[in-house]
Amino acid sequence: MFDQLQNMMSTPQAREMVFKMIAQQVAQAPPERREALSRVTVTLEKTERGMHLEVSRSDDPQVEEVISGAIANWTDMLSRGFQSMGFKVEIIE
Repeated sequence: MFDQLQNMMSTPQAREMVFKMIAQQVAQAPPERREALSRVTVTLEKTERGMHLEVSRSDDPQVEEVISGAIANWTDMLSRGFQSMGFKVEIIE
């Protein structure tokens, strides 16, 4: 099943659909929230066998909640995906 999900998300069309849905949700946010989101920098460092993610802080408490939720959800999804393939997963807090 994870292979199917991975294959489905590997197509540019599927990814585009997901990102359009996200963008539509963000577009419905108040202007001050969109402005606060635009001030947050997300840095992804791609390494040979991994990556490092860093997200800057926001002065908006609701944006901070979005950041915390997104990191928790992506961590859960990635860890469960790797676990379902049989890998040992360690999450460092």
